[in-house]
Amino acid sequence: MKIATSDLQLTASHAGLQHRDIRENLKMWVGDQRPDFEGRGKPATTPANGATASGPLPTPASSVSLSDSGLAAAAQAPAAPGAEGDTALDPKLSLLKTVIEYMMGRRIDLISMEDLQGGQASAAVPAAAGADGTAQGGRPPERAGYGVEYDYHESYTEMEQTTFSATGMVRTADGKEISFNLDLSMSRLYHEESSISIRAGDAVKKDPLVLNFSGTAAQLTDQRFAFDIDADGKNDMINFVTGGSGFLFFDKNGDGKATDGSELFGTRSGNGFADLAAYDDDKNGWIDENDTVFSKLRLWTKNGAGEDTFSPLAELGVGALGLAHLQTPFEVKNSRNQLQASVLASGVFLQENGGAGSIQQLDLTV
Repeated sequence: MKIATSDLQLTASHAGLQHRDIRENLKMWVGDQRPDFEGRGKPATTPANGATASGPLPTPASSVSLSDSGLAAAAQAPAAPGAEGDTALDPKLSLLKTVIEYMMGRRIDLISMEDLQGGQASAAVPAAAGADGTAQGGRPPERAGYGVEYDYHESYTEMEQTTFSATGMVRTADGKEISFNLDLSMSRLYHEESSISIRAGDAVKKDPLVLNFSGTAAQLTDQRFAFDIDADGKNDMINFVTGGSGFLFFDKNGDGKATDGSELFGTRSGNGFADLAAYDDDKNGWIDENDTVFSKLRLWTKNGAGEDTFSPLAELGVGALGLAHLQTPFEVKNSRNQLQASVLASGVFLQENGGAGSIQQLDLTV
């Protein structure tokens, strides 16, 4: 080919993006109940001497402080006798030490007054917990008197795109005309995310079982409701399921309603499916009419006005609850991207009409 004349137009474009997003939040309090940091619904009551700290952590320098009342509350619980190292620390002080070490990236050592004075502290040994999460003797677990919620999320996105196009016409020496159009595109995309969520003390999440009838996963209300989910005699503020879902509970005292968290599955042990499996009399992997507990199982739902309904499973057409389940981790967040709960595992239940629905273990933040 011999080019005599040509008309050529070349165009190109390039775009690139690199974006890193880091969100870090620490909430700490001393007291019997979690303060309403988010301002959702009825605020949780905090004792007058409670100390709270909330908000995003500053970058790059971070600091954690306790008020005088918070330090006084931490000082009231002496260390266990004969303990060494971190095991000798009061739980509140040990927790604070862990948080500071995490943010500083190095270990710190503490010296107690007992080490300097040669004295010994005494403390009562707490009762050992039973298999159902209660202390020996049937007492419900006591509150820790403090709480820590730490959440860290980091995402990184890298994108690049280049386009090239060539349009033209050439005339060869022998009189032939050739028109052409060429487009070339190159692109790449990389994205990664990492998250850390730590709950300690009274911030530890509770894990009830939820039945979903609408075909979708569990969803939660923004409003919080008062309910003693850990059965310690004090109300907690919890988000409730909505959209055709309800909490499964065992009406142990026969009053027709969910009295407290001891009648739900998983709120003490952290494994609702295992709690439910304990009532599988014939060991067939299903809770059905062959099991004596089935007639006492209820579903707790709320309508749009927040009014409670407690329905026997038979009235809802539920025929059997499957005990087989798989881990299905998923975070449930509100419109402000605040964590409300985490889905841990999912299973299935069968209806008398041949339909099916999902059972989920929902890890509520209390």
